[in-house]
Amino acid sequence: MSKLPNDVLRYGKLLAEHPNRENAEIAKKLIHDTPELVAMWQTLERRRNLNDPWNIWIDIFLSTAREASRLPPFHYKSAKDKRELAKRIETRAKTLSRALRVNGLDEHLIFGTGKMFPGFMFYEDFGWSNRARFDASGEPKLEISRLLDEVAKRIPKRIAAEPIRGKAGKNARAVRFARIVSEHNKVMFGSPLNAVVAAAANAIYGARYTAVDIRKLMAR
Repeated sequence: MSKLPNDVLRYGKLLAEHPNRENAEIAKKLIHDTPELVAMWQTLERRRNLNDPWNIWIDIFLSTAREASRLPPFHYKSAKDKRELAKRIETRAKTLSRALRVNGLDEHLIFGTGKMFPGFMFYEDFGWSNRARFDASGEPKLEISRLLDEVAKRIPKRIAAEPIRGKAGKNARAVRFARIVSEHNKVMFGSPLNAVVAAAANAIYGARYTAVDIRKLMAR
């Protein structure tokens, strides 16, 4: 007989029956009747808000684990590689933007809301009559060069602002995961819950962390 909390078993079964739900895949890794994961879910259950819907505490933790395990690849680059990536994106975006402008090749993105032309499209793909309709409607047009200028500004800032400390190397993904989940736990529960973090990291990455390992990792 499973020792997992009843609500965890119930929600795991629900996600298994609906594999397209966002947390279905991460649940396959974290909802298992192993001693470490049983202890993890029991700890989280004791700290749940009794006023919340029955499954919200489970879904919040699964969502946190899912997001922490699917960071964009740039998160795992070294500081030097991140700086080089940011510079490369900025330079190429600016170069392409300028080439479009000075050579009269700039085009415009528009967003259609009608049945005939839904979604993003290039204004220049339409004939004169349809262009006139778009102009008369007042729909905004975004120059591709302007979009590239914004990319040149925003993406380097995003790379530089990446908030979670970590390292590039063998255990980079597990380390990043542990830091993110630890910070989440501090906000949610007032404690990093090191044993919970270790159990989740071990289940997802095949690591062998202990609560002591996580505590030492967070102190670095």
